[in-house]
Amino acid sequence: MNKDVKADIPVIGRTLKEAGHLDLDPLCVYESEKRPEKGKPFGEVDRCIAKAVFMCAKGQEDLLYIGQDARSGVCPGGQSWTGLAEMAEGLRYFISTGSPTFRHGEAEHLKRDPDLVMRSKSFVGKIRPPVNYLCVTPCKVFDENEGKPRSLLIFARAEQLRNLLALHHFGTPDAFTSTSAPWGPSCASFLSYPAGLASNCPDQALIIGPVDPTGNRWMPPDLMSLGLKLKDADRMVQDVPASFLAKRPQVAFPDGR
Repeated sequence: MNKDVKADIPVIGRTLKEAGHLDLDPLCVYESEKRPEKGKPFGEVDRCIAKAVFMCAKGQEDLLYIGQDARSGVCPGGQSWTGLAEMAEGLRYFISTGSPTFRHGEAEHLKRDPDLVMRSKSFVGKIRPPVNYLCVTPCKVFDENEGKPRSLLIFARAEQLRNLLALHHFGTPDAFTSTSAPWGPSCASFLSYPAGLASNCPDQALIIGPVDPTGNRWMPPDLMSLGLKLKDADRMVQDVPASFLAKRPQVAFPDGR
């Protein structure tokens, strides 16, 4: 990643927010070798990493981070999907059909059976831990001295997401594999996949999500997420002036909405 893209995180976030008519501020996901002096560990905000991320997008938190010495209070699944712990043996049952030996048989029924959980997890590959700390902050306040940016995260309503995906396809010939809505928890859709923590996640894929209904109790029904590598976000920003968003705004946003 070149330094210009890194230095322009606030500009990239602002441009995508304005071009996409977004309601919430885009977030920057970055790795930091040093524990942030400001902000809070995810576990101090909520047990669910994804919910805490959404709170950051809403402006309720300025900076969140997680690391080996800053993972207390985070659910076991969130710790494993950020590469900080191995997946607990019982989670294969909890995600699928349940087992009387794990959490009294409680089950999410998100997979047909425990074997399918593990087969899907094998497709994901190894989840590497972050370089010391994985951090999330609004793009508009990101400082390049804070760490290495890995991805951007956007929350968008249906029309906004359609337009952003169309902007993405404006500049790529890859009609199929440049976008993906992969299986996994919301924290994987928000952080692990777009930030490059999962070894088998295609590097060219924008991550559409979440596909985890357990977050429906805190995420509005009309919102989706879009995780982007910095190279894709920068390309999309450069493409805005020549695209339909600038040339035919009445198509992107009929009646000025």
